[in-house]
Amino acid sequence: MNKIKLIIILLIITSNISYGQFFKHTSISVGLSTSQILGNNPGKLTMQPSATVEPFVFGGGFLGAQPGLEVRVTVPIDEEQRWRIPFGVDYQFFNAKERIPIGPYIEDHWAHTFTAITPYIGLSYVMQDLNFIKSKTYVSLEFRALSISNISSTWEEKYFFFPDLDTLINNRTKPNAVRLGALARVGVEGKLFDPIKLNASVGLSLMNLVGKDDSRRELLTPFKIFEIKESYVWNLNFSFLFMYEL
Repeated sequence: MNKIKLIIILLIITSNISYGQFFKHTSISVGLSTSQILGNNPGKLTMQPSATVEPFVFGGGFLGAQPGLEVRVTVPIDEEQRWRIPFGVDYQFFNAKERIPIGPYIEDHWAHTFTAITPYIGLSYVMQDLNFIKSKTYVSLEFRALSISNISSTWEEKYFFFPDLDTLINNRTKPNAVRLGALARVGVEGKLFDPIKLNASVGLSLMNLVGKDDSRRELLTPFKIFEIKESYVWNLNFSFLFMYEL
């Protein structure tokens, strides 16, 4: 009986030591993130088709950086704390609006929105310890699972002097989508004040590395009309996070 008690006590002590070593320098980060479509992907074209724009499609309308929130946990896996495993979630709010004059007193208003939830896990390496400014630089490669949902598209025709004639149509959109992608990131961490640090990074990501569906057509546009396939979607990603080390 005493041997059993001793074994249990040793197991508890060992597990507490392992837990403390594993989480000793683990950090939790929360902050802002943005995603901007690169290249000539239809997702960044205007929603109203134009004969002067190629290809002739109803674009997604996402012309600039789309805002979001990010939560990240970073776990060191070696004694020098150079190799780390980051994992977390990106929550992006894609929101596009356009106003197009039809005549002196008529305007078309287009809107296209959806949410993009992206859990991820990766491997990070600290390149430099800049002790004189209490900072470090790092690179990381992440594997990401993108989920697009809450897709909405509306068209409204507004009459300036005859509001009773205003027309609002909720367009039928594409179904939700799930894709697997990747992101390469370079960043810098700097001490703000104990125990808070700042983490700023820039990355290049591919949203749909795996799981493209040509029958759904383009990933980030509201309608299939005039489309023939799903193109790769490259993004420029920024994040600005506040870090707390456990």
